[in-house]
Amino acid sequence: MSLETFNDHAFLMINAGAHPPSALLDFGLFCAVGIVPLTVALFILLWVRMPDAQRRAALVTATFIMLIGLGINQLIGFFYYHPRPFVLHLGYTWLHHPANNSFPSDHGTFMWSLGFALLALGRRGGLQMWGVLLTLGGFAVAWGRIYVGVHFPLDMIASFCVALGVSLLARPLYGPVSKWALPFFDKIYFRLIDTLHLPEKLFPRA
Repeated sequence: MSLETFNDHAFLMINAGAHPPSALLDFGLFCAVGIVPLTVALFILLWVRMPDAQRRAALVTATFIMLIGLGINQLIGFFYYHPRPFVLHLGYTWLHHPANNSFPSDHGTFMWSLGFALLALGRRGGLQMWGVLLTLGGFAVAWGRIYVGVHFPLDMIASFCVALGVSLLARPLYGPVSKWALPFFDKIYFRLIDTLHLPEKLFPRA
């Protein structure tokens, strides 16, 4: 069996099909499109509510790792194009999506890069629990986007590998982020909340 044939068969096994249960389809759509915005909101909440410098540095480091991962995705897409399942008239599509490159998945790379980075930082950031949660969320996103018909399994496997690779940069990057990037972002953030006179109980300064 060729890799492409395996990819097609694996996709059809996970894809929703013609008549999926409505509750399962709703859950699949939530996983496919809802978890990533919730993750962004989570990072904003952690930034606001955790003024501890080590944890904030971990959040910034993980964000940089995620951006590097997405950049690698774009580089891969520049040299290699793979159509989405609906372009090949394969399976059933339950989410409107542009017919652009599917390999690797940006959603998968987004989730796993953040999760793996927080796990890689370990005690330095103290956010391992959130790293586990985001990593598991990445699997939910991967399943959801295959289930609703916009990605192949190999798209997600590639995203997993990209995220795992870039997460190796988390520890070396943490030091420079703590020394240079975090003071820069802190200065902007604290100046903003002071200018807006936001309450310290909700927006701790230190």
